[in-house]
Amino acid sequence: MSFPSLFIPLCPLASVLYGHQLRGCQAHSNERRCTNLTDFMEENLVKAQAWLKQNTKRYAFKKLEKEIVRTEVCTECGSCVSFCPVNALTGDYSSGKYVPTLTGNCISCGICYTLCPRTVVLSRDLIGDFKSAWRIRSKIENQTRQDGGAVTAVLAFMLEKHMIDGAIVTKQDSSKPWMPVPFLARKRQDVLSSAGTIYTHSPIVTEMMKALRSGLHNLAIVGTSCHIDSIQKMERHPAGFFAGASVFKVGLFCTESFGYQGLVGFFQNAGLDIKSIGRMTISSGVFSATTPTGKQEWPVKVLGGVAAKSCSYCRDFTCKNADISCGNVGSDPGWTMVLARSEQGEKVLQDAITKGVIEGERVDVKLLEAIEKSARSKAMRYYSLKPGQGTDE
Repeated sequence: MSFPSLFIPLCPLASVLYGHQLRGCQAHSNERRCTNLTDFMEENLVKAQAWLKQNTKRYAFKKLEKEIVRTEVCTECGSCVSFCPVNALTGDYSSGKYVPTLTGNCISCGICYTLCPRTVVLSRDLIGDFKSAWRIRSKIENQTRQDGGAVTAVLAFMLEKHMIDGAIVTKQDSSKPWMPVPFLARKRQDVLSSAGTIYTHSPIVTEMMKALRSGLHNLAIVGTSCHIDSIQKMERHPAGFFAGASVFKVGLFCTESFGYQGLVGFFQNAGLDIKSIGRMTISSGVFSATTPTGKQEWPVKVLGGVAAKSCSYCRDFTCKNADISCGNVGSDPGWTMVLARSEQGEKVLQDAITKGVIEGERVDVKLLEAIEKSARSKAMRYYSLKPGQGTDE
């Protein structure tokens, strides 16, 4: 994907303003060959509009006003005002500071939202770099698997092929249902028995370090972006925290996690005992819980009060630092969407498909709009926070 250049090289005369030399201008003395700067900039602005229309979702100024101006996170840089192609925006100083204000007719070109230093627009910024996108479904029969069962199947495959010594996963506490416990899976059955999602933070890094200190050097680990980011820091830190160790990172799409006691209280208020819950899922904004008497559903937003406050400050929905990132957003029911980010991640997926452990179909990157939408929502909610508060306080 290529990006438009709004500031292609300018002539020496223009370098007073822009610091570059204009294409085709041989010398400062030959000013007749200098393209008129006004026409030059207008032409590139038109090209930029066309590129945005073709390659991104465009937002009107009212979205910028809602997310950035009204929340008072505007940096007062003037980018939105100065680049509006129809001069519909004005910097209003009446309040004593520079406030971008709509004073004309917005054409929803998207330029103001795109250029704001506080917004996140491009796909690579929203969901990170990846080599390929897949729809994956496990061929392993397992009633407790989540969505397409991709994570469970890939880990079982890696253990069976001795690619890893063990996998750090999370399972329920045997004496306290739905309380997450980090667990070192050494066998296929260990992985299968831990299938399914627990929507509560699990201290998986502690279990990983125990495994490494016990002499296991090749591990896989499953976690959300906050966990995976910690491991990535260990790997890349110049102090050498991870010398000699190899960790295959499986990231999970995540909007937020919920406190255990908060979930217990939520179910109590709904007339349910958390011990009776056989399965929990979140899909398309709906939180579902399966009980012996059937399935009950709630809008996921009603759980805002029990969400972990630390999640309010996280802006990474897709786990950008993983080897593979997995979730149900953007996939059909019964399938898992998987982004292969590293060469190793892509190879593991392709090998598992070849060996018949999973079935997979490549996904056109243009079809990832649902993931980008969720990622943008998570990234931008950060600006709705007040100092020291979570999103629902």
